[in-house]
Parts: sequence; C-alpha cells; structure tokens
Amino acid sequence: TALISLLAEKTNARIQCGGGVRTREDLVALFDSGVARAVIGSAAVKNPVEVNRWIDELGADRICCAFDVRLDGEGNFQVATDGWMKDGGVSLPRVLDAYPSGGLRHALVTDISRDGALTGPNLDLLRAVIGGWPDIAVQASGGVSSLADLEALRRLGAAGVIIGRALYEKRFTLEAALAR
Repeated sequence: TALISLLAEKTNARIQCGGGVRTREDLVALFDSGVARAVIGSAAVKNPVEVNRWIDELGADRICCAFDVRLDGEGNFQVATDGWMKDGGVSLPRVLDAYPSGGLRHALVTDISRDGALTGPNLDLLRAVIGGWPDIAVQASGGVSSLADLEALRRLGAAGVIIGRALYEKRFTLEAALAR
C-alpha cells in the first residue's frame, strides 16, 4: 500500500484499486492509503453476504465488485474466480441477484475471452447487465481496441471503461479517449 499512498498523495486522481481484496481489513487498508474505491473480485462471488455487509458498513460508492465471465457451451455467462483459474460455479445473473437492489452500486464486468484480444467489447453481455441491473454503474472491461469501441460503450451507458492493450499498443492516446 506504500506505492498506492504515494500515488494518492502526488496526484489529484480518484484511485480505484483492487487485487487480493478478501477481507474487511484489506478494504480499510486500501482506504487508509488514499484509495477512493476498492475492487473486490473472487470474494464478491464466493461470499456475497459478507461483501454486502462491507458495502453497508463502508459505503456503496467505495466498493466495486469485479465479475470476470466466460461464455459456457450453453450460451450462459459463468463467473470465474481466483484470477480466472477457477469456475465460480455460478452464472453472472445469479451473482448479481445476490446483491439487493440499491446495495451494489459499482460493478466491473470483464469478458475473459476478449481481455487483451483487441476484438471489441462484448456489447451483448454489457447491454444485458446494464439493462438488467439499472441501479449498478457498470464498468466495461475486455476487448477495447478503438475510439469507436469507446463511443459504443458510451452510447450503451457504461459508467467507465478499462483500457489496457489498446493504450500499450498506441491504438489511440489517453487524451483522445478522455475527450470522448
């Protein structure tokens, strides 16, 4: 958390940070280091009752639940856990329904098959989540390759976008993306 503290201290950016967040103490440590919003991944799938308590106690705007999904053979989006290594044993709609309406306010949804692939975001998946759970601000992740992808996500109603490889490979600049 020392690096995160330094980043928070030296910038005026609101920092969203995750990775390995499994306990309330992990959340508090991130908040104490200057993080505005913490991302909870596997714990959000494995223990939604506990995560709901953290949301109630620490604030819904301070917590984002990350759901990494892959399409199964029957066309259903199944949630993966543990760095995509394990099948969470549950569909994305079932996990989202484990959070009471108005409780979970921020979700980061990644289509694993598109992450880093530069094939465009999964608009069908994101449309289903944004339309099915309108109280949740959905951050889109996986596949972004162009400014046109960003425009499509904006029109769809995504609250935010995770951009990785497209920036590394200079498909567009951060300035151009922010101007969208």
